[in-house]
Amino acid sequence: MKCRWLLLALGAALYARAGGDGVAAQGGAQASATLQNPGTPWSRTRVYACGDFEFVTRTGPGELALWLPRRYLVLSQVRSASGAKYQEGDVVFWSKGAEALLQVGDREYLGCRQQPERAPWADARRRGVSFRAVGNEPGWMLEILPGRQLVLVGDDGQLRLATPDPGAQEQGESRHYRALTEAGELQVEILQGACFDTVSGEAFPAVVTVSVNGRLLQGCGRELTPLVNP
Repeated sequence: MKCRWLLLALGAALYARAGGDGVAAQGGAQASATLQNPGTPWSRTRVYACGDFEFVTRTGPGELALWLPRRYLVLSQVRSASGAKYQEGDVVFWSKGAEALLQVGDREYLGCRQQPERAPWADARRRGVSFRAVGNEPGWMLEILPGRQLVLVGDDGQLRLATPDPGAQEQGESRHYRALTEAGELQVEILQGACFDTVSGEAFPAVVTVSVNGRLLQGCGRELTPLVNP
């Protein structure tokens, strides 16, 4: 068990330095500009839905971290005739392709399916992101890690920009961030109000405007609660 925890901790540290699931990492005290793609990570966060029941997993070498609604576990990989199987005590997880089965004690959840559109949000929660926003045409994403950094990925991944968190300026129903980077100026405005994704139609509680060197990006966002490891 101790060895397993050490492996997960080491892997998480290396993964964080790579910037998470394709997200640029902070480059020291100065802001990074136009960061390179860190490549495919060694592990990946997934969200599964079994009807109304949802859970989050994250695979690593020979192990799987599992977030249940009120429980967190680390399962070891065990032999399986097909697919991938992990177990810890009375908890068993088996997956093949996009489908999975979860057994918790006497309770069995069948027909669990991956929810790929939810995975980036779950992984952001795992990494301590407190606010995340997305936009389209071209696609962009903003993440705020309070007290650490703001990360902007734009132009469908061609632009990657990170800056230390400058702190928010609150004004009524909105809050503002302004940071100077090596590449120029980054400004963010978050306004509470109904917002709908222009492609998926998904509803969000905040309208977000990002300005990069005077270029405006508009989209929607929401506050996030962290995935906790009890």
